[in-house]
Amino acid sequence: MFHADLVNPFLQGAVEFFKSELNTCIDRGKLRLEASRATPQQVNIIVAVTGDAEGLVLYSMTERTAKNIASTMTGSPVPVFDELAESALAEMGNIITGQAAAGLEKMGFTCRISPPALVYGEGTIISTVDIKRLVVPIRIESLGDLDISIALRKSDCALTAKASG
Repeated sequence: MFHADLVNPFLQGAVEFFKSELNTCIDRGKLRLEASRATPQQVNIIVAVTGDAEGLVLYSMTERTAKNIASTMTGSPVPVFDELAESALAEMGNIITGQAAAGLEKMGFTCRISPPALVYGEGTIISTVDIKRLVVPIRIESLGDLDISIALRKSDCALTAKASG
């Protein structure tokens, strides 16, 4: 089962990342819940979360947005989506998810994150089995749109600890 209280640390992590790393602001769109198993955009960064909260986080965007973000991060134009762009976007996913994991820690959830993986291609099946994705659409000032899909649940260990504590 999805737990909405696990979402705010990811929103805060995104706000902090885009403000401090890219010197830009973001606007959050209307949240939506999805059961889709397919990647929603051309460029998708996936980070697994384990521990008291478990599941996947996907950062999805068009190739144009990906190039814009990578260009801003590297300080030079990225005309072709290459290894440098992949590395920059993977680092974005790592930083935002790392900041979110720190936020989850403050809420009492001990979490670890995996190294980010990049999946290129819309419609690739990434199943989160029985965890629905809460999609947070974000408009990044002058760079494009990014969807953060959060498919997390409280782990059995966390639920047991809370029930006995």
